[in-house]
Amino acid sequence: MASVSNILLDQEILLESGTNEMELLVFKVAHFHFGINVAKVREVLPKAEITRLAKSHPSVRGVFRLRERVVPCVSLIDHLEVEPTRSEEVTESNLILTDFNQQQTAFLVDEVERIHRISWETIMPVPGLENLGNTPITAVARIEDQLILLLDFEMIIDQVTDNYFSTDAVANPNELPRETLRIVLADDSATVRQAVGTTLRNSGYTQLEIFHNGKQAWDWLENEYRQTQNVREVAHLVLSDIEMPQMDGFHLTKRIKTHPELSKIPVLLYSSIATPDNHKKGEAVGADAQITKPELDKVVQIADRLITEASEGVVSGKAVADTKPQAAELVAPVENIVEPPKAVETPKQQAKAEVPSEPPSPTTPVTEPVLGEEAPTHYPPPVGVNESLWLTFHGELGERSSELDEQLSELTEEGADAGELQTSVLRILHTIKSASMVVPVDEITRATHLAEELFGAIRPDDLATALDTMQRYCGWLQELSDPFFNPTVVLAKGDEIAAMLSGVVQGK
Repeated sequence: MASVSNILLDQEILLESGTNEMELLVFKVAHFHFGINVAKVREVLPKAEITRLAKSHPSVRGVFRLRERVVPCVSLIDHLEVEPTRSEEVTESNLILTDFNQQQTAFLVDEVERIHRISWETIMPVPGLENLGNTPITAVARIEDQLILLLDFEMIIDQVTDNYFSTDAVANPNELPRETLRIVLADDSATVRQAVGTTLRNSGYTQLEIFHNGKQAWDWLENEYRQTQNVREVAHLVLSDIEMPQMDGFHLTKRIKTHPELSKIPVLLYSSIATPDNHKKGEAVGADAQITKPELDKVVQIADRLITEASEGVVSGKAVADTKPQAAELVAPVENIVEPPKAVETPKQQAKAEVPSEPPSPTTPVTEPVLGEEAPTHYPPPVGVNESLWLTFHGELGERSSELDEQLSELTEEGADAGELQTSVLRILHTIKSASMVVPVDEITRATHLAEELFGAIRPDDLATALDTMQRYCGWLQELSDPFFNPTVVLAKGDEIAAMLSGVVQGK
């Protein structure tokens, strides 16, 4: 089978950089249609002869030789815990060779269909929480009246290798005045935002402006420059994820680098898809540096270097005329508008408030909790979970479970748009699942994975049959988000919830 690069050339759908579009490779595993960003794919191959490995993860089938290297192979049927098709001819007949996070991994799939070119604006975003959870679904796209679940291959590799983010402080050998430098951070996952933000704060970068996606970040940057007319008072660095709804990191970078003044701000992109091919796209839009998420510990070091180079008049590898500041000008006096974290209220507590709080405007940074603050819950977090990270997740779980309950209730109403509600429910489930793996809370991850599988596999006109099961799952989440319930006790029901969901999935 031809490589994906050749498929793209044949179909003439190679993307220009910064168009806010992506190419989605659609494939089948059993009866499910999944998708993967082509930027993560190196090649599509027929099934190879695989050598088993001792003491490997249950999803790892083994390794095989491809040209001059040995490649690990993961079975998606095993990892997703789905029933294979009855036809042996189509079961795991292809390999998708991925290339991201500085490693190549092959995934066994049943059938590779085609590549679609779609806009990031059409992909359902994940509100609040980002890409990690036991259910590896990172987003939902509708293509030709069909729901395509975008698999989070980065999460799958994290699961089989037990990799998690590190938030340890990074030394400051050059004694850069980090506490006076402003960094703009854009990432669509609340939990990942906290992990990255905590690493920066622990290392001394306390002036953080944090946003859910590239559009919010861009609106804020434009507004700040319009008010100050001084780029040094806006920001010293933009740190952005690449894959985000509404406006991705490439398009955000293109906007910044084509602005006459904001272009002087260095941009650091990070993602799991920082492959050599994808790196060219970042270079094309003017990104000053790009790293992968496993290199999170390098974010601070690279931030130091980019900020220093920018202060010396070096942006995107080119000297910038008349921009070199004096030593005292490296940091313009910037007010730190990140306020101390507030206690996170549950939906029930919010309902009792006399005056409802207004949602943040597109140009208002998100105030993120800081690790180390005391959680306002009555019970300690589950064993092995950071208390403040649990606080963030606990608050978001309350919001998402409330949203989920509302969406499920709407399904019972006459005239409800089942297809739209199904997409919305899947988006909420992905949000919950993504954050649960970052925390990590395996019980929530596993149950939510099964809930996604259940809700994504049934027809929109048959959603009512899954309502009872989904409502019981939602009730479990609401108990977990209630500060008056012991999370350890509630999580113990996770196996029961997962078994209930699994039983319905197997019956579909």
